[in-house]
Amino acid sequence: MRIFFPMLAMILALAFPLRAQQPAPRENPYDVIAKIFQPLWGVLLSESNGENRAASIVLEMTEVSGRLPKEMKGATLQAAVQFPDKVKLVAPVLGETFTVCRNGDQVWATPGSKVEYLVSQFQVVPRKGTKLKTPIFLPITPQQAIFLPALFSVSRPDVAEVEELHGESCRVLTAGLMPELAKATKAEDFQTRVWVAPGHKIRRIEVKRRDFSTVVEVREMTFSPSLPASTWEPPSETTDVFRTSPDMLEGLLYIVMNSLKSKSQDTPWISAK
Repeated sequence: MRIFFPMLAMILALAFPLRAQQPAPRENPYDVIAKIFQPLWGVLLSESNGENRAASIVLEMTEVSGRLPKEMKGATLQAAVQFPDKVKLVAPVLGETFTVCRNGDQVWATPGSKVEYLVSQFQVVPRKGTKLKTPIFLPITPQQAIFLPALFSVSRPDVAEVEELHGESCRVLTAGLMPELAKATKAEDFQTRVWVAPGHKIRRIEVKRRDFSTVVEVREMTFSPSLPASTWEPPSETTDVFRTSPDMLEGLLYIVMNSLKSKSQDTPWISAK
């Protein structure tokens, strides 16, 4: 289950589409990484000095290989987050559109009957003893977030590799985890390539490990002071709703990420241990 959140934190580091013809970021790659994540901390970790406390995201998994189910290819995920206690994920699961949402001290998910089925199949248990003070659980504090770029080891940091992507000039960063962290987390084989458009906005992320790889395209991302209150409530016509507490949020997100475009007989690809 812990694999999901670092991936989620990286995937969520996105931003607005900008005009073409602007130059790609050319500064020190560690400064580029810091500026990629900076807009997210006011949404995910703590209140920021800016007015934007919410974000809406649309991602598409355009390539998958290895132990990732081939059915994941083409899966589109929609996410919304608002500091300090709201998050929503919409994704294709078991041939239907699944929604998991936290709205303060309440969590709901639809379709409720299938969510209950998957909770029993995955034997998900609540995360007890940790009161969420942020939209989702992330294993870093606002203070630690400042040093996040130091956790990566950038290949050829002295070279500003640039590629055209969808009409934009993008800086391409290739990185792994710093050796000590990679060894401690048994992720020596982890490698990522990130396409960064003008304004330090991520457009594509490629993640590779020994037994799987994936490419995620950013289709949409917007920041705003807040999102409509209706964002965090089930549609009025929906009656099949599973309701629970924030203790189950991590488990429900784990279920969705493990079941993207899958069939009921498929086995999990992320280990819960």
